[in-house]
Amino acid sequence: MSAPTLRMWIAALLFSHGLPGRAPVFAQTLSWTPVGTIPVQADTVELQNGLAYVASGKTFTVFDVSNPAAPKQLGSHSFPEEIWAFRLQSQTAYVGVNFFGLAILDVSNPAALALKGSFKTPGQAKVGAVFGTRALVVDHMKGIIEVDITNPARMTSPGSFFVDGYARDVVASGSLAFAVDSPTGLYVFDLARPGPLEPIATVQNGTALRTVDVTDGEGPRLAVAVGGGALQVYDVSDPAKPITLPQYKTPGAAQRVALKGRLAYVADGAGGLTVVDLSNPGQPVVVGSFRTAGAARDVAVADSLVLVAFANADAILLRESRK
Repeated sequence: MSAPTLRMWIAALLFSHGLPGRAPVFAQTLSWTPVGTIPVQADTVELQNGLAYVASGKTFTVFDVSNPAAPKQLGSHSFPEEIWAFRLQSQTAYVGVNFFGLAILDVSNPAALALKGSFKTPGQAKVGAVFGTRALVVDHMKGIIEVDITNPARMTSPGSFFVDGYARDVVASGSLAFAVDSPTGLYVFDLARPGPLEPIATVQNGTALRTVDVTDGEGPRLAVAVGGGALQVYDVSDPAKPITLPQYKTPGAAQRVALKGRLAYVADGAGGLTVVDLSNPGQPVVVGSFRTAGAARDVAVADSLVLVAFANADAILLRESRK
């Protein structure tokens, strides 16, 4: 048995029996109460500090949801192309705007959103992940493009990395970036390492992945990706040696995932909202679900507030409680 195969076998055995001294963090089940709606058929959403950030078609909009029963639109910005996805960091939104490229949007004043600059990539820009003055941009044609964002008005690209499939998503966690493509797998980059952009690890498991997020806090660091309607979980505690754990098929058809601690909030297509406890990654447990009126396409969570987006209906705000 090869060393990588042995590591995977040992990890799967440990996870299947639970980690020593660790009990599931969320023994309770979760439930949700609708508390408000946002009148937008949203594609992607985020929640942060009492604000909801919503992308729909070509328009990026900010809502005040401090009173979820009466969301208030504060400001919006329209781009010349449709928005694929965006990332928030502090007072800035990094937006993937199709053939327009990477857009850097100042959201410090939600009532007056300001475009600080844009960078045209060779193909369709989908999303970016940021570390310091560097951004990694997912581009449909080029793969993962490194962009120097020191001066947003004059951004440059020092290089790129061409992934084996079609690049889909990238997320940063500290100096590490985790990217997924379709139909191959996971790539791990150390953005603190000097030199050309090269992954420190890859996992080619033939899984057609669409989005990815990474846990923080206690326990093993997990990269949780969505593809084929299921969750693909990787143990990336050692980022140079990711371990692929068994896929988990959600009750619906997983579209996107947002992580809060060991909980994975899944936009589960026709299944609505599904929340999966990953305290024991080898034995995921559904700890709550909420049947929505339409097929859920994205989800965001902040404290006890959850925002779910749909293809053909207004986004809904839910208040979470534990039994």
